[in-house]
Amino acid sequence: MNTLTRIAVRVRESLGHLLVGGRHAHIRVRVAMYGVLLLLLLLGMFRAVLSLQWQADRQVDLQLLQTVAEQRVLVGRLSLLLPDGSHEVSEGQRQDLRLSSARLRNETEVAEALLQTQTATAPLESAEVLAAFREWASVRRALWVPLDAVQIPGASVQTVEVAELRQALQRAESALYGLARELTAETAQRSRRLIGTVWAIATGILILALTLAMLVVEPTARAVRRQYQELTRQAERLKRMATVAEISSNAIAITDAGLRVVWVNQAFSALTGHSDEQACGRRIGTLLKGRSADPTHFTEFTESLIRGRGIKREVRIVTKKGELGWVLLDMQPISEPDGAVSGWVMVATDLSEVRSQQEILSLAVSGAGLGIWHWDLVDQSVGWNRRMQQILGYPDGVLVPHASTWRSLIHPEDLSAWEQSVRMHLQDESREHRLSVRLRHYSGRWVWILFAGRAADRTVQGRVLRIAGVAMDVNAQKALEQQLRTAARTDDLTALPNRTEMVEMIRAAIERRRQEPGYHFAVLFMDFDRFKQVNDTLGHTVGDALLRQIARRLEESLRPGDAFVQADDFEKVAARIGGDEFVVLLDDIRGDLDAIHVAGRLLDVLAVPYQVEGHRVTSTVSIGIVTSLHAQADADSVLRDADIAMYEAKRTGRARYVVFDPAMRSELSDSVALENDLREALGKHEMSVVYQPLVRLPGYELAGMEALVRWRHPVRGPVSPVDFIPLAESCGLIAALGQFVLEESCLAFEKLQRVLGPEAPPSVSVNLSRAQLREPGLVELVRDALRNAHMEPHQLVLEVTESLAAQDALVQSTLQALRAMGVALSLDDFGTGYSSLACLHELPVHSIKIDRSFVSLLDQSEYHRVLIEATLKVAATLQLGTVAEGIETEAQARQMADLGCEKAQGYWIARPMPLNELVSWIQGRPKQEHLW
Repeated sequence: MNTLTRIAVRVRESLGHLLVGGRHAHIRVRVAMYGVLLLLLLLGMFRAVLSLQWQADRQVDLQLLQTVAEQRVLVGRLSLLLPDGSHEVSEGQRQDLRLSSARLRNETEVAEALLQTQTATAPLESAEVLAAFREWASVRRALWVPLDAVQIPGASVQTVEVAELRQALQRAESALYGLARELTAETAQRSRRLIGTVWAIATGILILALTLAMLVVEPTARAVRRQYQELTRQAERLKRMATVAEISSNAIAITDAGLRVVWVNQAFSALTGHSDEQACGRRIGTLLKGRSADPTHFTEFTESLIRGRGIKREVRIVTKKGELGWVLLDMQPISEPDGAVSGWVMVATDLSEVRSQQEILSLAVSGAGLGIWHWDLVDQSVGWNRRMQQILGYPDGVLVPHASTWRSLIHPEDLSAWEQSVRMHLQDESREHRLSVRLRHYSGRWVWILFAGRAADRTVQGRVLRIAGVAMDVNAQKALEQQLRTAARTDDLTALPNRTEMVEMIRAAIERRRQEPGYHFAVLFMDFDRFKQVNDTLGHTVGDALLRQIARRLEESLRPGDAFVQADDFEKVAARIGGDEFVVLLDDIRGDLDAIHVAGRLLDVLAVPYQVEGHRVTSTVSIGIVTSLHAQADADSVLRDADIAMYEAKRTGRARYVVFDPAMRSELSDSVALENDLREALGKHEMSVVYQPLVRLPGYELAGMEALVRWRHPVRGPVSPVDFIPLAESCGLIAALGQFVLEESCLAFEKLQRVLGPEAPPSVSVNLSRAQLREPGLVELVRDALRNAHMEPHQLVLEVTESLAAQDALVQSTLQALRAMGVALSLDDFGTGYSSLACLHELPVHSIKIDRSFVSLLDQSEYHRVLIEATLKVAATLQLGTVAEGIETEAQARQMADLGCEKAQGYWIARPMPLNELVSWIQGRPKQEHLW
């Protein structure tokens, strides 16, 4: 009870102090009221000063109006004094003019002085008044000259001068009239503003007085009365608080200003072992130091008390039982109203059990590498552990622990998902707040973090006060997921989108077309011509490098900033869908012309030679175009149709584009059926060989024959080689077909030798395809064919196109081996490939065949005639034989003979025919050496 008695005494002392202050509260009220009256007096004096100033300004305004009016009168008088055009100015009139002019100048100077005075105190604000003053000044300066001329004594005044002066006076009168009007309006406006200002000041003073009375005087009087009531309630509250402190489980101690203990509760005695009697009168630092187990924290504690600042720290102590424990020590000063410290309150909370659990949890979290976070929904504060800070990379003190800071760290695209997850968890706690979001790292990059949290604290009504949880760095996992997603949709070689991604984009375009009929798109399917030759001749490494260069060139050509597309306003995406096949999607184009424009430009861009690992490679492209006008309802069909159009471009000459037409589908069906039939044709003996004779020029002597393959389909009838030869090349049957022709031709040659003897053709020519030249066993196949037919090697002529003859080392090696065997080699279709006369000597051939396209223009084009003549001369110099193809008239035969061509073949000589017809043709031909 002694303790409670001491507390009651301190409460009565505090109450008496407050009551004394309450008795003198009326002094503060009087000071406030007198202060208000003084303020009102100052405002009144201020208003009086303003009124004097306003009156002076008004007087200046009136004087300005008066002098302007006087100037108008004088200008009018000057106008009346001027004589009419028929009279001279008399001396009396001159005198009156001088007097009026002098008065006008004087009034003008007065007006200027008044205007300067007004400018210094209350300048004119109206633009119209200032403009009128400037107008009057301008007119006035123009008036003085003629006016002074008229006033000169004895001077003769001309009628023109009087007229000019009259006009100047009229302008002056007009300017003064406008100035008077505007000045009158401005003066009236200033008067109205002055009256309004006076009323506003008076009203403001009244409002200020009422406001001060209501906000200062009355509240202060009421506060005095409430103060006595509040003191009584505080006394009761202090009594209850003393009771609570006595029975609290937290150790509580109260000291005086000198830090000597005046009261402790039972929990303090239990924690430190010092009873109330033992503790009172002793310094609190001495009592606590004896139990401190951490001198560093205790030193910080004592230094804070010396400075008079409160401190709250977790410190380690030795309990009365000699055990180590943790307490939360909170020491705060008791301040008087004047700010002086009258004592201290210490509250120590036992945290031993809590710290033990925290250490266990911390070990578990640290071992798992988890970050800990919590969010106070009341004050919006946010906290986190060091691991969380390490994940984000921020140094200490950089992040403000507030929810707004937290939101600013979340990626804008993930913020709505974060807030939605929080709302759903607050509405239904069974749904855990768990999601991965991107947060801004201290370095500026974004890191993926997986958050999992739950509601931690609630009010009695169940409202959530705090959310807490863990966070895990999943950036590596997200990066791997992104790599997998990217890899699934990206071509490994070129880094372009792959077929899967392109199919998705085409599918999206088709769906948009279905929803928006005005939307258009186009798909460009590209296949690079002769790319297989690059792989076969230079190797797959060079081929892959070429594909990468093609991809980069496509990207550079299609990017928005490129000059190629800078005028276009539609999207373009390129993808590699396999091999040397690329697809470009043109999105939101205006029409088919946009697609054709892009395709034409791509043909030019992609045809530029490439430098690949020291090799100069030229590879043109064939493009098939499908526009939304003919697009099917699924992406695969669109790609199929674009592929069809691309093959049509290849079929019609390559290095061009073809726009898909639905009729091409039926052509493709026919082509597929024709391919299937072609695969069975050799086995069913539908293929045959016909022979076209070659003759010498000039004359008609049989010089050989060329073997040509023919196909008679049981249903279609004869199928043109133009249709089935390219088909055989594309489907891989050309090698077998070529071998069939070689063997049949050799056997037919042997038969002709037996039947015709000396009249038989001296040689047979057989075409070699690209596939045959690349067959490793071609030389042996030729040797076997010659052996089976009992032929000499020089009796066989193998024809190759100039593009094949000029290819890589493998082809050159094969040709050299055939030449070494003794087989004759002929360069077919010379002039249509890439060879030139300059490099003709480098080709391992014995003769050249001039293409029919040159022969047909022989009598029409001087250019072709000169080219043929040059070719024949070079061939003669190199000792190469020459053959003219496509001779269809006698005139062509004569011209070629005149130019020096050695041999000829064509329809004029004989059409290709079966072997038995060839025998009859040879036996029935004229027996003369020369036809002309």
